Formats: sequence, structure tokens, C-alpha cells
Amino acid sequence: MKIDAHIHLYDPAVHDYGWPPDDWKIYRRVEPDDFRSVAEPVGITRAVVVACSADPGQLEYVFQTHHDDPSVAAFIGASAPNNPDFISQYDRFSAYPKFRGFRFHCMEAPGEQASRNVAHLAGKPANVMEFLGDVGGIGSMRGLVAANPDVTFVIEHFARVRTDAEVVSQDFLRLLDDMSGFAHVCIKTSALLPLAADPAPTDPARYAPVLEAAWQAFGEDRCLFGSDWPLLEMKGEYATAVQATEAFFAAISPDALDKVMRRNAMRVYKL
Repeated sequence: MKIDAHIHLYDPAVHDYGWPPDDWKIYRRVEPDDFRSVAEPVGITRAVVVACSADPGQLEYVFQTHHDDPSVAAFIGASAPNNPDFISQYDRFSAYPKFRGFRFHCMEAPGEQASRNVAHLAGKPANVMEFLGDVGGIGSMRGLVAANPDVTFVIEHFARVRTDAEVVSQDFLRLLDDMSGFAHVCIKTSALLPLAADPAPTDPARYAPVLEAAWQAFGEDRCLFGSDWPLLEMKGEYATAVQATEAFFAAISPDALDKVMRRNAMRVYKL
């Protein structure tokens, strides 16, 4: 069993995501069967479903529609850091056994409300808080991380840096060095393809510098594979993301590969 820690399920006919209707690759109803069709051929059998909208109705729809599907391992909601309804939404979603926490869209500096929101997760079974944003946006969450050692934080999408760049930016390296100093922070190797050129390179070696940076900072115990499917299909194929990640970590050791592709996700999301 291998786990993809970052996919999306949705129906644009039910909720508006602001995506162009003529982009058929993502503007379509996306269900677990669609995921299995691309994932099972490369050995991925389960996934963490991450909300792609801060509209709580979108996550509610996914819960109600796909909660019992065996390929869905866990759910992560979405919110703004200073959302005054965060705690009530968290408590409502906690009724679903596969709910594990939220992602923050890190586009605003966290205030007192954000501090209360994150602190609400401490000591609870669903205690994962993920960060979606650029280097500056995620860096602004440092105080929340330092103040909440009982919450598991996950950096998504390489802080939106270019994933096929030959040289990794110094700002990104400084962020990784700082955040990795907290033992309760992990990183997903997600969005390799969406953050690369268009079309995304198919040579796994093109992604080695950014994967190396993540591994050097967080080690094999705090890196998790994630694909950002189906959004990656705008630039490439699902198998490319899997093969690039597996090629890098397999070269380190079989144990490292198993941790990144399975065991770390099981620990973080309590699967």
C-alpha cells in the first residue's frame, strides 16, 4: 500500500471554484474512481483528500459523498487563518471519523483569532494544520508553529517555488531551515508538476534539487508524498509525479522510500 497525501475531489456543478470552464482537465466532476484509474497502475491505493475551497459547503459535500470510499484515507479542510467561524466549522467536521484538520491559505498575517483557531486543535485526534502559500506567507506562520507543539504542521507545495529549477532559491532554503527546526513540522512533496514548466518535465532528475532541499531539511521521517491531482493534469501525468518522487527517495534507501510513500502519512494522519 502507498498513500498520496494530497488529492482533490470536487464537482464544479455544485460549487464554484473560479476555474475556467473550458479547461476540461480540471473543470469536471472528480470522484474516487477517477483517482483510482491513474493511481492504482503506479501502486497508489489510498489518498488524503484536501479541500480546494475555503467554502465549508465544499468539504461538507465531499464528506457526505465520499466518506465511506475505501480509497479515501482522510480529509483536510480549508480556511483563512483569521476565520472567526473556524472553531465551529472544526467542531462540526469532527463528527466525521476521517476528518484530520485544516489547511490555511497563508495570504494574511495571523492575528489573535488565528492563534485561537490553531490552539483549538491541540490534544484532539484531528490535529493537523497545513500551510498553503509562498515563502513569505508560510514564514509568517512561525509564531503559530512555535506556540503549538501539540499540533502537527505540514508545509504544502514547496511554498510555491519553481520545482524544476536547477538552483533552489535561498529564501526557500532559509524557510526550510527555520521550519524544520520544529519537530512537529513536516513537508509534502506535493505539486511537483503544477509548479514546474508547462509541460512539466518527465525526467525525474529535473525535480531532484527541490526534493534534495526538502530531504536535507526534514529528513526521511518528515517528508510525505503528495501529488496535487487532478490539478497536475494541466501540465503532465500522475505517473510522472510518482516516479520522480520514488526515484529520488529510492536512491537514498528502501526504508526512506517506504516512509515517504506510506509510513509517514500513516503517522501524521493517524491512518
